[in-house]
Amino acid sequence: MKTLHTYLLALTMLALLVVGSHFAQARPASALPESVEVRSTRLARYLATSLQLSRQQQKAVQRSTRQYFQQLAALGETPEQPGLVATATEGRLLPSPAALQAEQTYQQTLARIFTPGQYNAYSWLTRQPDGGR
Repeated sequence: MKTLHTYLLALTMLALLVVGSHFAQARPASALPESVEVRSTRLARYLATSLQLSRQQQKAVQRSTRQYFQQLAALGETPEQPGLVATATEGRLLPSPAALQAEQTYQQTLARIFTPGQYNAYSWLTRQPDGGR
């Protein structure tokens, strides 16, 4: 009887672990993509803190970041689903030309806002594996 109780307890614990791990790995179905406003505010605050931006620089970065994310949203791009186009090589995808243009414009705007040292630090941050964006 004691052995049966032990096996039932072990089986119950195993079932709880299997069900628990399934729920732990599942993505919430109700999680909506973040809005442009939330994403741009989060990135602007991160840059303001990381690069020690002045108030004037913070406002300019917030404005240009919001505009950049609005351009990407207008192209139908999100962090979860970037807009990619096929290349001549089968199975290879590249960012869309419009997204590349928006990125280039954003980089040029930030280069005008930041000091050279801040832009150098920003460039270093964006090259990191889990960088600013």
